[in-house]
Amino acid sequence: MDIRKHILDLAVKVKGKVILPESTDARVLKAAQMLVKDDIASVVLPASDVKAVEDAAVEAGVDLSGIEVVQIDRAVLDDKHVEVFVASRARKGMNPEDALKLLNRPLYFAMMYLKSGKCDACVCGAVYDTSDVLRASMQVIGTAEGIKLVSSYFLMIPPESHPVVKEAVLFADCGVNPDPGALGLRDIAVATIGNFQKLFPAREANAAFLSFSTKGSAVHKTLDKTIEAMELTKKYFEEQKNVNVDGELQFDAAIMPAVGKRKAPDSKVAGNANIFIFPDLNAGNIGYKMAERLGGFQALGPIVQGLALPVSDLSRGCNADDIYLVSAIMLLQK
Repeated sequence: MDIRKHILDLAVKVKGKVILPESTDARVLKAAQMLVKDDIASVVLPASDVKAVEDAAVEAGVDLSGIEVVQIDRAVLDDKHVEVFVASRARKGMNPEDALKLLNRPLYFAMMYLKSGKCDACVCGAVYDTSDVLRASMQVIGTAEGIKLVSSYFLMIPPESHPVVKEAVLFADCGVNPDPGALGLRDIAVATIGNFQKLFPAREANAAFLSFSTKGSAVHKTLDKTIEAMELTKKYFEEQKNVNVDGELQFDAAIMPAVGKRKAPDSKVAGNANIFIFPDLNAGNIGYKMAERLGGFQALGPIVQGLALPVSDLSRGCNADDIYLVSAIMLLQK
């Protein structure tokens, strides 16, 4: 499967609109031009100073034709959502005037623009750091129904010559939560499985909760949360026939059919996993980087999940093509 073509083909069908708040960054401007030119999405660039965006576009060699540059103005936002935001900030000790001033900032304005239903996704993080993006998204957007923990996943794309993995898989959480409890791990799994279904609607979702033990081959208190989270996730998806959840599983049992058959013969996931839920950030971050550097996988992410609406957190080292592709991915999460 050409994963890039697959994602872009799905995104084109969405016919969505993306807001890119880092609107004077050359990479963002080039990505905006690519999205519009290829008819992947319509694009909004919020601007405190419209001329500054226009000048940055000229310097970057970007044609703004077809791209909507919006002057930051609270009047274009939904009044009810603004009132809820101001009230929520007041409960945290912020006075209303200061709360409203936040909405004059491009990042907060973009989040509220999304919350107001004026676009389908917000893609940022090329300039803003992760803490800025997550703080603004939590304050304005909030978490998805039934989920309390914001997390992330990596879309891991194998090289063509890989001897075991032939299609893209998801790793989570490799970028946000250092040590989630059982309920947090369940939230991570629920969000990741949901995004897998949106990315690959024709594929069966097989989620493996990873560990150093397979089906009781070891006993340790650190395994308890993994097993509990697996059971909670399994219960959540018990009515869905195209979702299989299992654990605890060692990585080789999860991915190698022969090992899975030997170590967990009754498991539908063992040997067939395409979603890998790591027990903590140590394991997840090490795991994806090993796959990337030693296994030759392309790692796209971390892609934020668990929010009520699609918001990205790009790497500040991203390029225009990364922003372009992540924008397409975020449209699939709407």
